[in-house]
Amino acid sequence: MKLFTLIFILCTSLGCASFGLQAADPEWIYGGGLDGYRDSRFLTAVGEGRSAEDARKSAYSGLAEQLKVSISSQSNIVKEYRSSADKFEKQENMQVQIRTQVNLDDIEGITIAGQHFQPDSGNYYAFAVLDKIKNATGLSFRIESQFDQLREQMEQSKKLFARSDSSEAMILLLKTSQLFKQIADDIDLHQLFANSGSNSLLRDEVLSLISEFDQYLSTTFRQLSISAVGERERTGSSELGVSEPFNIEFSYRGQPLKRVPVAVISEIEGAVIDNDSLTSQQGRLSVRVRSLPYTGKPENKIRVKLDMDDALFINSSPFTELVVLLGQKSDVSVQLRSTIKSKTNDYLYLTVNDGLASVLSEQNYHVFTEQDNFAGRADYYIDVQGTVSDFPGYEGIHFAKINGVINIKSGATNRTLKTIRINAEATKAGALTSDSAAEKSAALLIKAVKDDLLTTLEMNLGRK
Repeated sequence: MKLFTLIFILCTSLGCASFGLQAADPEWIYGGGLDGYRDSRFLTAVGEGRSAEDARKSAYSGLAEQLKVSISSQSNIVKEYRSSADKFEKQENMQVQIRTQVNLDDIEGITIAGQHFQPDSGNYYAFAVLDKIKNATGLSFRIESQFDQLREQMEQSKKLFARSDSSEAMILLLKTSQLFKQIADDIDLHQLFANSGSNSLLRDEVLSLISEFDQYLSTTFRQLSISAVGERERTGSSELGVSEPFNIEFSYRGQPLKRVPVAVISEIEGAVIDNDSLTSQQGRLSVRVRSLPYTGKPENKIRVKLDMDDALFINSSPFTELVVLLGQKSDVSVQLRSTIKSKTNDYLYLTVNDGLASVLSEQNYHVFTEQDNFAGRADYYIDVQGTVSDFPGYEGIHFAKINGVINIKSGATNRTLKTIRINAEATKAGALTSDSAAEKSAALLIKAVKDDLLTTLEMNLGRK
């Protein structure tokens, strides 16, 4: 009895783990749940990390992921109307998917109900709990407040249009469209936390407001004009873009829309386009196409519209369409001059040249090598100086990587525009035959330098 008392006192003062008598792991770290938080009122998640803070963050992320998956699986705001001229009629089975990003800063009632440290593994654990009822109540109040804000903003916008304050009215209208998106997201969250009756009332109210706002958009957009000033089609090249900017004019009832948010949307992924986010005091917007990947299509389209979130509405923003006409080939030429030293592959430089040529040709450059008998002076020279390091493996299997540098030079001045040092680890390939490993390293080299290479050329196009 005295020995037990002594051990108890020592455990209390020094910690039982010192004697190997640590407490058993709680069952919740293995998914067993925690007393008081087992019913459907709560969402729970377990987080793990190398510190208590990391464990808490992991648990919060687990809750966010649950919410996101749940919302995406059931999140449909049903459009029960469509536009036929000025008349709105009922239509069934018209839906739009609302993709929600869950921000836990907007969620109330999240607590850490359990924490645990596991000495053997050095891991910390946290048990996060979200109270559905508390969230449903908070969301209901917020959504009702948003409804009031929507009605107020629509009325204020109508008054501004009536007073011919068209620019301020349009800005407020665009803000209102963004608020509808927030409400739709909040109703999707509310559906996870609340009973179907209260959620149905909120959905009915937002559908009624969407219908009212859509009719308002229909009337407003008939008096809106978005048009190109001058040429709507311009010829350009993929590298140099279009030499002259497009100019767009926004007006309402013939009056310029000043400092109104706009969006420029290109159908070409990777296009580099410069434009202001707001119209000027004259209601104009300049759109300059700096460069765009070669698409193989003669016509490449760009849309200019109001910057509004119109996924919920039948009446989306009007737009004007700009067209960039691309020639089949540009006038920019590049000569490749590669020297790759390898004990096992005398022709590895051809693999490097072929890879670089493929990357550059996709961007519409004329590409030549020293073997092409290219007579003219190139706009750029790319010198690759590399050495292959081979590492024996087993039964003829090798690892290989390439060390060295790539110099990008101006054809006009022979000045080095950029030196890219090859990251040998990024080119490391192995578990292949010696030749295959070296060729794989060469392919990895191309991938590793691709972005730097294209960015350097694009930044220096047309410059001496």
